Amino acid sequence: MRATIVAGLGGLVIGHVLWLVGIKLASNSQSVSFWVLMVAGISFALALAGGVFGWVCYRRKAFAKAAFSWGLPISPLLFSVAVLGVTYL
Repeated sequence: MRATIVAGLGGLVIGHVLWLVGIKLASNSQSVSFWVLMVAGISFALALAGGVFGWVCYRRKAFAKAAFSWGLPISPLLFSVAVLGVTYL
C-alpha cells in the first residue's frame, strides 16, 4: 500500500515538473500561443497513453505502476486547461 501511494505522488511531482519545463520552453519562443497549444496537445495525448497503460498495469495487479501512470498526467492536464483558458478566452 505504501509503495502505491509513493508511486502516485511521484507521478504527480514528475508530471508537474515535466509540464513546467514544457511550458517554460513554450513561453520563451516567438509564437507563444502556438507552442502553448502544442504543449497542451502533447499533455492530452500522454494523459490518454498514461491512462491506458495504467489500466493495463492495474489489470495485471501492478498497483504501483498503475498509480504512477495515473498520477503522471493529472497536473499537466489541469494546468494545460487553465493555460488554454487564459490564452484563448
